[in-house]
Amino acid sequence: MANFHSLRVWHAALRQTTEVARLGVRYGDLGSQLRRAAISVASNICEGCGRDSDTELIRFLEIARGSNTEIEGQLQICQALGAGVETLVATNASIGKMLTVLIRRLRSGG
Repeated sequence: MANFHSLRVWHAALRQTTEVARLGVRYGDLGSQLRRAAISVASNICEGCGRDSDTELIRFLEIARGSNTEIEGQLQICQALGAGVETLVATNASIGKMLTVLIRRLRSGG
């Protein structure tokens, strides 16, 4: 099991959460939902690292990946509304890839 402080994906999720919080102020309910999803990504990474097994860690990383996909859809809505969220879209995609790689690595025992 990993210490979440040592995971690049957690640091990226933390940055995403702060960027989303800044954006969310302008978008009311959509911003609120974005904040909750971003917090969920970071929180589930932490919670999974605090569990007793890699199986549990994987389960929480999968939840984080689901929340990250939710953010992807919400950012597309922001783009449709004219928000300049290209940097967040790229950050979000990177986090999704990191989560997928980490899950695969844990499943393969590496």
